Amino acid sequence: QLSGGQRQRILLARALSVKPRLIVADEPVSMVDVSLRIALLDLMSRMNKKHNISFVYITHDLGTARYIANSGRIVVMYLGRMAECNQIQKAIENPRHPYFKALLAAVPEADPDHRRDYSAELPLRSLDMPDIVNQPTGCKFHPRCPLCSEICEREEPKLRTIDGGLVACHHV
Repeated sequence: QLSGGQRQRILLARALSVKPRLIVADEPVSMVDVSLRIALLDLMSRMNKKHNISFVYITHDLGTARYIANSGRIVVMYLGRMAECNQIQKAIENPRHPYFKALLAAVPEADPDHRRDYSAELPLRSLDMPDIVNQPTGCKFHPRCPLCSEICEREEPKLRTIDGGLVACHHV
């Protein structure tokens, strides 16, 4: 019987054994004891630097995403579509997409002096979970988006370059 951390390390070792250029890591630390999370994230970071291995790090945990991305890029997805992409620090300091703002508002901040209250700025229209099978037309976030207008219901927004990043929103 292997622990979650042991299984994750074995999977990472197996992936590294073929000398990849890219590793897709889907929730690699979600089932791992908190004490081992940093060790796994540090290992991934060292592999990136030492062996020039790129990682696609898929997670719902913005804290670990920020840690692993370091100075890299973050891509925020909603119902399989890219909502925002930018350098991690730029994206967190100045999120553009309403969904990313809602995500950041949901993350507890240890220092209340540094917390920006995105929820007060942009309250969601609905807290209902989206239906991934019967997705809405137009912008996939429009049923929940506080900025929703007619164009959002009709047309899926195209990715636009803003502040060195990409954002898919009609109102940004």
